[in-house]
Amino acid sequence: MVQTVWAVRPFPDEKFTSPGAQEWSPLFLKFLQNRGFDTPEKIQNFLQPSREDLPNPFLMRGMTEAVARLRKAAERQEKVLIHGDYDVDGITGAAILSLAFTQAGILHETFLPERKKDGYGVNFGAIEKAAKEGVRLLVTVDCGISAGEQIRKAREAGVEAIILDHHQIPTEGLPPAHAILNPIQESCAYPFKELSAGGLAFKLAQALLGGESSEYFDLATLSTIADLAPLRGENRIIVKEGLRQLSQRKRMGIKALAQTASLRSREIKTSHVGFMLGPRINASGRMSSALTALRLLLTTNEREAQSLAQILEAENRQRQVEEKKVLNEALAEVERIHNFTRDRIVVVGKEGWHAGVIGIVASRLVERYHRPALVIALEGGKGKGSGRSIRSFHLFNALNAARECLIEFGGHEQAAGFSVEADKIGLLQKKLNEHAQAVYPAETFLKPIDIDLEISLSDLAPRFLKELELLEPFGIGNPKPVFLTRGLCVKNVLKKRVWVTDGTLTYEISVSERSGINFSFEPGSRFDFVYVVSQKTWDGETTTVLEARDAKPPA
Repeated sequence: MVQTVWAVRPFPDEKFTSPGAQEWSPLFLKFLQNRGFDTPEKIQNFLQPSREDLPNPFLMRGMTEAVARLRKAAERQEKVLIHGDYDVDGITGAAILSLAFTQAGILHETFLPERKKDGYGVNFGAIEKAAKEGVRLLVTVDCGISAGEQIRKAREAGVEAIILDHHQIPTEGLPPAHAILNPIQESCAYPFKELSAGGLAFKLAQALLGGESSEYFDLATLSTIADLAPLRGENRIIVKEGLRQLSQRKRMGIKALAQTASLRSREIKTSHVGFMLGPRINASGRMSSALTALRLLLTTNEREAQSLAQILEAENRQRQVEEKKVLNEALAEVERIHNFTRDRIVVVGKEGWHAGVIGIVASRLVERYHRPALVIALEGGKGKGSGRSIRSFHLFNALNAARECLIEFGGHEQAAGFSVEADKIGLLQKKLNEHAQAVYPAETFLKPIDIDLEISLSDLAPRFLKELELLEPFGIGNPKPVFLTRGLCVKNVLKKRVWVTDGTLTYEISVSERSGINFSFEPGSRFDFVYVVSQKTWDGETTTVLEARDAKPPA
């Protein structure tokens, strides 16, 4: 059972008296202050982000060199190879580059690796083939920062490289590329460091095309949300603009994908991208070839878009079947071999697991146990692994501490990929747990629930609920507001529906099976309740529902 700890933000003592404060309810201003928006300027920038506030792309180290080399390629009519990756970030990044290069008159072709055949990262076989066909410039997106050997071999074959990669800089240093776009590299003055790979592709398109690049906000948004990039700063501007474009469904592939996913809502939100559109785009790279999704995003033919969307729908269903099978077996393996009084990291692996779903399964294990989780698909004595982490645990650093056990690895703080010999998995688990115990206190592995405000049900007034809508888009870095209300009573339970009351007001609550709440909602029982507010529309009528995050007996 996951242990939770509630962290209630202190209620600000001082009153907000700056100009413009009268626009908002006192409770909403308290919420904004608690989130760090304590001046009119900060509130304005957060609630009404503008594309005019996007940083100049040429502030990024390597951008000037990258644009100059690409313009030279256009002038000389050189062939360029775009090398992406097989997930949403790599696919959308490649799509943005392909569309931008077409607009800029740059001859190009695109390579996306197949997970099973080509593996993760830059594929030298593809570069070697392209070099023989006259390619003189390689542009990688969502990969390349750890591909020192491949980039050196490419240069020996007469192919220069431009790398767009947001992953951690490897300890051995940067590859010998003509230009590298990665805001976290040293001496990079770019003010925002948390762009997705699709976001980096968008910045390169900005530098190449200027204002014409604004038509790619939608693709950059798919990348940003699906890759769990924090929705603050520049990412918030990208996603705010991009969700508007996605909702218009002007891109033929997005329109077809939304139809096959039965996404009927006129307004597309982050949850739709995260749970409906993103998984279907990802499905092609997980189950077969990511090129299917790339073609969908690039096509302008309605019939082709519908056909490709149907293929992705079928592959997503296949992915769901595989995911359920691997998850059930992984859960059984965790319960069999792990002792959570001793183990701080979950490591499981098995022959026959589909490598395309292990990342999702790792995420499910993190949700279930609140431990960093590594899931490994074994085949022929070797394993392909995918890891996901909890907040405050740096997964890339942990893998780096155990690098002697690994063939290769890459990633960032919250997610990583790696390969390992089957007979080294036990040692890998030992090294990772030693690192976790040496570096992180036990409190790290308690599940924190950050509570924005302690309120009463009467505080959920129409004005306040309307103000909360201004906080969207929600996601990593800008989570939905979390509230605590004490002393509620279960008024009624009908099948799986539960209603609670404070004696005056009554609300329906929803309890997800994945919430992990260890509380029995029986009629008459009293409890302290942590929740987020959502709207549910049924038969044309919209009601407010309280989504459970945790519940405990009254303090």
